[in-house]
Amino acid sequence: MTKLNKVNWDRFKELAHKLMEYKAKISNVPIRAESWEEVIYAVLLYMEHKVIWEPTSHGKGVDLDVKINGDSLKISAKGGKITNNYLSISSYRLTRYRALQEMLNFLYKNANELDVYLVCAREEEQNIIKYHVFKILPQTLVPEKMMVLNNWEENEQGWSLKVDVGFGASITKKMSNQLWYSIPLSFSYLEQLTSVEISKKDIGSALVDILKSLDKKK
Repeated sequence: MTKLNKVNWDRFKELAHKLMEYKAKISNVPIRAESWEEVIYAVLLYMEHKVIWEPTSHGKGVDLDVKINGDSLKISAKGGKITNNYLSISSYRLTRYRALQEMLNFLYKNANELDVYLVCAREEEQNIIKYHVFKILPQTLVPEKMMVLNNWEENEQGWSLKVDVGFGASITKKMSNQLWYSIPLSFSYLEQLTSVEISKKDIGSALVDILKSLDKKK
């Protein structure tokens, strides 16, 4: 927790809110994946941290590495979706591991190599889009009960965690053994940093105005 406390999270959420609101107005493409990584990168860079980010990298785990007073804060950025007060996020594809226990061992090892997940989750309502930003410690998503082989049930679709750990987890075979989480918004380790609400009519609305401004400079 010491490294995490070196980041001014109040300032982070203030800046992230502003940048996400702006991004939503200059693009019709939802904020997710590399777009969300870019928000994190720009905000932390503006906060005068040294940030290592390789947007074309497909390495497992660390998306951004932040150098703070001699420490290295390793961030995994994740996109997600909120439906009926549940946060759905996907994680690794695990086909390179032959057995479930090998998959679980990797998840545990990887979680302990990271410092924090920063999640941008999209929630769609009739006339508005909401983006919710969450902070969660990776270790909280690999509790001891989840690492026990007998606590999983296999079927044709994959494996499902059958014990209560505060959230749901499954590994889907037809999606390259991808891990999925279903986390209630009431989960005690899920910390919401900010929420951005955009009217659907405003999404991408500034694109033409920006082009007009640029065209006048010719």
